Amino acid sequence: MTDIVTASVKAIVKNVTAAVLGVSAETQLAALAHGQLAVAAVHGDFFEANYRGKAFTFNVTAVTVPVVASGLVSVFTLYNPPGSNVVAEITRTTIGQVLATTVVDAAGWYSSSAALTGLGTFTTLAQARSKRVQDPAANAVKPYSAYTHSGTPLREDIIGSFGATTDPSLSLPDKQYNGALILPPGIAMSVAMSTAAGTSSGLDVQADWVEWPAS
Repeated sequence: MTDIVTASVKAIVKNVTAAVLGVSAETQLAALAHGQLAVAAVHGDFFEANYRGKAFTFNVTAVTVPVVASGLVSVFTLYNPPGSNVVAEITRTTIGQVLATTVVDAAGWYSSSAALTGLGTFTTLAQARSKRVQDPAANAVKPYSAYTHSGTPLREDIIGSFGATTDPSLSLPDKQYNGALILPPGIAMSVAMSTAAGTSSGLDVQADWVEWPAS
C-alpha cells in the first residue's frame, strides 16, 4: 500500500532587485516527494553576498610558496582579526604555475591557534579586491603577503598537488569548498607546501571568500 502525502509550503521570496527597492512578493512554492522545494536558482550560490559587497578576493603573482615549518614565513595569509564579528567562508583557492617546472608537493592551507596567531609577526598588509568588479572592498578579513607564524601551523586543507617537476597539463590546484572551510575570528591561515618550497618565483595564488555575521 502506498501512502500519498501532499504538502504546501508558504514562503516569502525576494529577489535582489526587489529587496533593494523594499518590495517583497508572497508566493506558493511546490514541495516534491521527499519534502524538497521545487525551485530553480536564478543566480549563483554567492550572487546575493557578492551583490551586497561581501565577497572578496586576494592574489599574489610569481611567488615562492614556502614549505611548512616552525616560524613559517608566509607569502599568502588570510587573517580574521578578533572582534571582526564575521566568519570568512573560503569559496575557492587556485594556484597557477608561471614557470615551466615546479616541485613535487602538496599545497595546502595551514593555520595557527588564536593564541599563536597573536604572537605571529604581521609584516606586509596587502589589498583585497571586491568580487563586484572595481567596487571598493570593505573587507574585515585582512590579506597579508608577508606574515610569520609563531610555532608550526597545522594543515587544515589540501588544495591540490604537483605530481611532476615538468607538467604540460592544465590540471593545476583549484578547489571549491561549498561551505567546508571557514576562517573564524582571531585566526591566521596561510598557503604553504608540504614537502619542499615551491619553485622560486614560480607560482600565483588566489583565494576568494565571503564574509558572514559571526553570530
